[in-house]
Amino acid sequence: MKCFLAAVFMTLYAATANAALITYDVDRTIGDGTVEGTITTDGTLGDGLSVDIMKDWSLTLTVPDLADPNVIFTATIDPGNSNLIFGSSVINATETALSFDFDLAGNDYMLFSGGTTELFWCMETAAGGCNGPDSSEHIGVDGVAFYSVPHTGEIVFASATVVPVPAALWLFGSGLIGLVGFARRKR
Repeated sequence: MKCFLAAVFMTLYAATANAALITYDVDRTIGDGTVEGTITTDGTLGDGLSVDIMKDWSLTLTVPDLADPNVIFTATIDPGNSNLIFGSSVINATETALSFDFDLAGNDYMLFSGGTTELFWCMETAAGGCNGPDSSEHIGVDGVAFYSVPHTGEIVFASATVVPVPAALWLFGSGLIGLVGFARRKR
């Protein structure tokens, strides 16, 4: 009986310990370019967060050439073949969204770049930091901003659906413990 309860507790503890990571879905359109994929954070929530919260990402960037729309650059970038650079602490994180504040006063930006064709996706404040118009979101190749979209205020660039699995596991585990106790009492 004690072994069973210990096993239930250890299972619940392990599930809760791994629940801190949050995976956000990215689905952005910047001009004729797109960014799709996921960003996983360490679960830290709040305003003014830095690159340290980003634990994993897999983003597919697609950029048509401005000079020849029939030429399309595409690459999937992840920690193995890309860089993630912040000019400052620019991310706001909640359980359901990652956002960027384009109205910040400092040299604040977030830049994902890499892949075999050096595609990049950048968001920057009025003080700049990327190769494009300030207070804008850019997508391009080799440091040239092919497409830029101006923004003001805070925009959500990634969303997550919260699944309360740890709470469900605790409820299930406590129910199992209750059933074991009830069966024991019945004997």
